Amino acid sequence: MRGPLVLALGCVLLSACAADDASGGAAGVAPPPDDDQSELVLLDPCSKPNLTTVKPGALTFTTSAAPAPPYFLSDEPADRLGLESEVAYAVAEQLGFRSQEVTWEFASAEDVLTGSFLDFDLAVDGYVARPDEYPAIAYSTPYLETTTVLDVPDDEARRVLLGVSQQTQPSSLRFAAPVQGTGRPWLLGKGWIPEGGGLAMWARAGSEMQEARIVTDAQLIDEPTRQWLESIANIDVSNVAGVDPPDIALSFAMVQGNPLAACVDRALAELSESGELETIVETWLNPEMWRIDD
Repeated sequence: MRGPLVLALGCVLLSACAADDASGGAAGVAPPPDDDQSELVLLDPCSKPNLTTVKPGALTFTTSAAPAPPYFLSDEPADRLGLESEVAYAVAEQLGFRSQEVTWEFASAEDVLTGSFLDFDLAVDGYVARPDEYPAIAYSTPYLETTTVLDVPDDEARRVLLGVSQQTQPSSLRFAAPVQGTGRPWLLGKGWIPEGGGLAMWARAGSEMQEARIVTDAQLIDEPTRQWLESIANIDVSNVAGVDPPDIALSFAMVQGNPLAACVDRALAELSESGELETIVETWLNPEMWRIDD
């Protein structure tokens, strides 16, 4: 019985081999992986497997809890409503993270700048590079450059700032400006606020600036916020003729030494080269996009 069985098995094996030869290989066997491509991924320091983040497998952003329209149009950044929300997700996707792998924490800009809050990869909240003042913070290349205006609704306050009225000194006026911007250094340089004081409140954008106008004399406002105040809040922003606040460039803020820094810059460069960043800016700085409740 042993001889016929061996012969039968041999015929089966020979038939299988012949079928393999005819078809060029066994059916159902996947082609070998592209070793060159795999090697490129492993060698690229900005490929997702090589990125070091505070939460493995996720990219963590932080921003202020209060919405800052038009940059964030809701209190849920994951809604992707607003310029900075959309830029954050675009950078995450460029780094290889899916939207469900993006997480958000809420912390004030003061806590980020002073190092009181560290559990984040990227802070997106209107940061303007000020490395001399905040050496513990690094900044990405900018994702938006814009002008600013000094909004002074009161005529008497405007005359004080122009030096026409001598009844009041500029340092007695109350100013509002973003803590993460260049407002304080600029106002100090103008001699309008005293060292160590004089700023009535920190306010960044949208509704914060709308409230600030009630309790302050002058507000340092960026151009998108000015447009939001005029088109959505129906507020006439009145600047001081001949007074030109500095232009600003908004960047991501990171803890100094963050290994993601170079990769974030590369992601922003790629988004810029592809035109995607410009499209995001044009889309979310269109006042028609801000009427989410209409």
